Amino acid sequence: MRHRLPSLNALRAFEAAGRHGSFSEAAQELSVTPGAVSRQIALLEAHFACRLFTRQRRGMAPTEKGHHLLRAVSEAFERIDAAALHLRGEQPTSRLSFRVYPTFATEWLVPRLSVFRAAHPEIDFRLTTSLQPVDFESDEADLGILQGPGDWPHLHADQLFFPSFLPVCSPALLERGPPLRTPQDLRYHTLLYSSIQAPMWQAWLAKAGVGGIDPERGSLFENSSLSYRAAREGMGVVLGQRLFLADDLIAGRLVAPFDLVLDSRQAYCLVCPHRRAGDAPIVAFRRWLTAEIAVTEARIGASLPALGAAG
Repeated sequence: MRHRLPSLNALRAFEAAGRHGSFSEAAQELSVTPGAVSRQIALLEAHFACRLFTRQRRGMAPTEKGHHLLRAVSEAFERIDAAALHLRGEQPTSRLSFRVYPTFATEWLVPRLSVFRAAHPEIDFRLTTSLQPVDFESDEADLGILQGPGDWPHLHADQLFFPSFLPVCSPALLERGPPLRTPQDLRYHTLLYSSIQAPMWQAWLAKAGVGGIDPERGSLFENSSLSYRAAREGMGVVLGQRLFLADDLIAGRLVAPFDLVLDSRQAYCLVCPHRRAGDAPIVAFRRWLTAEIAVTEARIGASLPALGAAG
């Protein structure tokens, strides 16, 4: 049976343009001009008698039919690449770029990435951090972490966990300083916070029924990781994110004097473009990440039952 396939060069140009969301970036990758890429796309659109891309404010985006073709072409090229590597006796490799919040990366993700690497040596990863939401049209990222309701248009989102916060400090602080028997005793200690943590301190104190304490009279740090480090060094009490500090709490490097937890309704979600949700490296990372978070939650729940139940 003779297959009525379009030009391979046209398919290569289409796949590169769909992956980059830009004709000019596709042209740079293929060492041709943007005009050449545009002509190849036009040939494909004539072959299938439909539009494959629409122009947006930032680059180009596949149409619904374009998404369908892009997934099929991408999977076909990956299978061809894998077959070629097999014939040459080489192992296939993939690259996975993801962008996450700095504190999530520093406190929880990076200490565990060696586990993912050991399980998937064929995947090379690139990690960047930012407080700004990931933008897949402009950022070089395959995956990202966003905090919110999980219903972002044009994004596939997997809910990971809901953050919960509680005061934590170094055991040494309790040994040498005033006691922390009730939340009212926080007035005798330095409160540590970043700009993000300040309003959460206010909310936690209100939930605890504590008045007359201004957390902003404590010590301000540029980011939450620095405030956590200060707490480990015994400088004061920080409102810590329970999951991020699970290892410290389980090991006893930090202690939680109170089991009152401030819960957030904004979940951490793993996000990617819909067309990439089925990519093998993304599926592998999603499965590993969700399993690792479940393990962390189970460990802290077993080691610190009061904190596990409070979350």
